[in-house]
Amino acid sequence: MTDELSLRELIQIVADEHGLDLRGYKQSTLDRRLRKRMFQLNISSVRQYAEKLQEDPNEVNELLNTVLINVTEFFRDQQAWEVLHQEVLPKVLRSLRPGDSFRAWSAGCASGEEPYSLAILIADILGPKLGDFDIKIYATDIDDEALTTARRGEYSHDRLRRVRPEWQQQYFSGKEPLRINRDVRRLVIFGRSNLVNDAPISHCNIVICRNVLIYFDTEAQRQILRRLHYGLEPNGILFLGKAESKLSESRFFRPINSRWRIFQRITEVREHGSLRDLSRPETAMADDPKIQHELNLLRLQQRYLMDTLKAGVMILDNRDIVITHNEPAVSTWALPGMRIEGKRLANTELVFRCPELPAYLETSKANNSENVSFSCRVRLDGDDRTIQVTLKPMLSDTGERDGTVVYAEDITAHERLQNTVEQLEATGEELQSANEELETTNEELQSTNEELETTNEELQSTNEELETTNEELQSLNEELENMNEELERRTHELNDLTARYAETLRGMPWPVLLVDREERIQLWNTAAQRLFGVGATSVVGVSVDQLPISAELRKSVTRKYRSVLAKNKPSILRSEKFVTPRYKGSFDLHFTPIGRDNGQMDGVLVMFSPGDAGPTIKSAPTQRPPSNSNRKSLPKPRNNHGKKKT
Repeated sequence: MTDELSLRELIQIVADEHGLDLRGYKQSTLDRRLRKRMFQLNISSVRQYAEKLQEDPNEVNELLNTVLINVTEFFRDQQAWEVLHQEVLPKVLRSLRPGDSFRAWSAGCASGEEPYSLAILIADILGPKLGDFDIKIYATDIDDEALTTARRGEYSHDRLRRVRPEWQQQYFSGKEPLRINRDVRRLVIFGRSNLVNDAPISHCNIVICRNVLIYFDTEAQRQILRRLHYGLEPNGILFLGKAESKLSESRFFRPINSRWRIFQRITEVREHGSLRDLSRPETAMADDPKIQHELNLLRLQQRYLMDTLKAGVMILDNRDIVITHNEPAVSTWALPGMRIEGKRLANTELVFRCPELPAYLETSKANNSENVSFSCRVRLDGDDRTIQVTLKPMLSDTGERDGTVVYAEDITAHERLQNTVEQLEATGEELQSANEELETTNEELQSTNEELETTNEELQSTNEELETTNEELQSLNEELENMNEELERRTHELNDLTARYAETLRGMPWPVLLVDREERIQLWNTAAQRLFGVGATSVVGVSVDQLPISAELRKSVTRKYRSVLAKNKPSILRSEKFVTPRYKGSFDLHFTPIGRDNGQMDGVLVMFSPGDAGPTIKSAPTQRPPSNSNRKSLPKPRNNHGKKKT
């Protein structure tokens, strides 16, 4: 970004003022994604975009959605999950006893498919014994919108295309979208967390962090790996994505399956270049605090020196046994997952990579004080490489040989660069930018390829469905015409029935009200309006325990209603005394349950019939309504007959 506000300054502003910390992400990735968002908003400078963030609080979420690529689905990289299902998880779960806890952490869970996949595998392995253990799967992500989707646990069919059909039937319900069953959903706990800044989930048996590290720079990756190492129990399992080709802190983990990036936590981390392996001080010297401090300082210095070197370094003792090595030594010779420490050099895979190495090692021993260098041409991963190897003897103060340092540097690129210097001068700037984006682009291309395959299948299926739908629409059109004629006939019949029903209610001499299952009045006829002096518009929807009658009678009516609704049998309250502004007397209250053919109760019909004494009318119910000049007009009774369910 060449305008007055740099990308780094914008990232700092977003972190300080908007609470979105993107400082650990690769600068090239952020630059490219920010340009994309600015292009969408037709903004030409970083400063203008900073002002947009101040004006629109929702823009922070849009920026986060642009930066993050939430490409995920159930059992992505199905073979990797199969290894986890068949080889790794059974060993971990076999060590548990009923009542034990099993904790897992899905870091960067996006919309939840990954932790739910793990939950399905655990449920499948444990079967009916699932409830005997305390299973907790913690799933974290920085995207609140994705976490909301994950908590719902609802997914379309295309997200489940790699889920076995029997698992879809067993662990999902619904049609579209499908939803994770409650027994599986309750195993997963979702929460917001930033991998770089927030504290890790601790005491985990397994940590899943797939296709997340590739978005961070080297220092952030190291910091995250230390957090993942801290979060795991001794010998815990780390499951990475296939795009993450190596661990920058390999001394923390040992590979279980290098192809599918499944590693195991090393309980006692062995320091690279530990002098304890190179010299054996006497016990008395080792117990001296000053000497021990100096030894620890030397170990620390050597470890950081080994980690800083880009070339591969291995240290042999005087018996040619590999004492230690750094991470580039593994990548240079393509030895991931092969344990070489503690083995004699002649018994390692390195000799097959470079057969001339033992002979040059003997030459180095013969020339005890001189370095021996040679080039080794090897074919690694289908490519011819040139490795420059230097053997340096380690001599004690007395001149005796205590070991050998094997320094290996891949100079294949250097040789090729010598032949293409002129071309590289013209394309140097582009290569520098492309080199930074290769890892992220690889993941995006992989996701795009999968999406294209899915889209192709969907288009073929859609084409077939459209042809079928066209035929169905023609048939449906004919059916609709017939249905339209039938609907007109039934509408006419319904209008006649409604008119007769309304006339019946208006002419019924007894007050009638209908109370639904929620104890609310749904029907209030004209006789009830005259009895209580209250219009239907004021009563319909009101609870039955708010009738304008005495408190004792309201309780009796409510109890009798509930009894009739529960027993589904009619009942009567006899000779109940009523005192209203218009009537005074006694009534028999008839409670009749209203239900459907399937036995489901919809409510209770309450009818008031005069008792033996009959009501005493204080004021004639047929009084003419007062004029508008003296009193407000009474509300017109509402026709509620349409709410009765038959």
